[in-house]
Amino acid sequence: MTSTTKTECPVCGPAATSAVGVCHEQPVVACTQCGLLFVGECQTVEDTEEFFRSEHVDSEELTAMHYVTFRKDSLEREAAVIQRLYPEGGRLLDVGTASGYFLREFADVSGWEPVGVEPSAVSTRFARQEFGLDVREGYLQEQQFAAESFDVVTSLDAFNCHREPNEDLAEIHRVLKPGGTFAIEIPGQSYRMLTGSGPLCRLLFGCSLRLNAGVNFYFYTTQALVTMAQRAGFVLQDAYPESTPVQGRLVSRLAKSAYFTATSLLYRLTGGRVHYAPKEYLIFRKPAAAKPAWQQAPAEPRAAA
Repeated sequence: MTSTTKTECPVCGPAATSAVGVCHEQPVVACTQCGLLFVGECQTVEDTEEFFRSEHVDSEELTAMHYVTFRKDSLEREAAVIQRLYPEGGRLLDVGTASGYFLREFADVSGWEPVGVEPSAVSTRFARQEFGLDVREGYLQEQQFAAESFDVVTSLDAFNCHREPNEDLAEIHRVLKPGGTFAIEIPGQSYRMLTGSGPLCRLLFGCSLRLNAGVNFYFYTTQALVTMAQRAGFVLQDAYPESTPVQGRLVSRLAKSAYFTATSLLYRLTGGRVHYAPKEYLIFRKPAAAKPAWQQAPAEPRAAA
């Protein structure tokens, strides 16, 4: 029998929760303090890590389809953002690199040194053989990269799978140079709940909750992720709407494209306050010579006038 463990809100800690529903036989709950949704009880961290190493992706064909063919448009846009920020290049680490297609956009560009970390043995092999990339098999914490050794760290549609997100944010902060950039893509919460819960979900998929629980563990709002990143020592610099993977029949692809165009326009017009885009690409900076909030000394009280 597989052992399970309870999880806590990564924003509020051991706060009370309320039941949202069940997905893939796993309970999804909401934090009563901040409203963040997450899987309330699931496999141990060790079991989850082993699942991503050996079971989640079982063929190179699956890697090519889901992480190249369906994702290439978004990955090319996201790579272009980083290249505009760093026209001279730099050392880039992609965490959860999957097929390596994102890193491929930097491999032959002068000045760039791309490195990937990927738990799946199958996907790691694909990235090495297909694109000739330096991709390390395993998890970020296992690599023991030197402190302040990367100009840019990215995490693209992978952070929802991290079981220890605050610890991983701290490690990303540690390996990033002062003044460096952390770029992260996450699913849009409003879009995810619109299509993955309620009447529309029942109509389209025949279930009441479709959040891929057990592969995803935390369903971040923008504010929740920004709060966690700020605690780790990052400052939000910019944000962009992003699309869902391009797949399905022509009519489906055209409908998704039209939806993305409309929601992207709304996102930009409102400065991200109205966000129904499928995904969001957030750009954080590690301030020069700054420490995470938990390392900073409390401010000295002001003397009375």
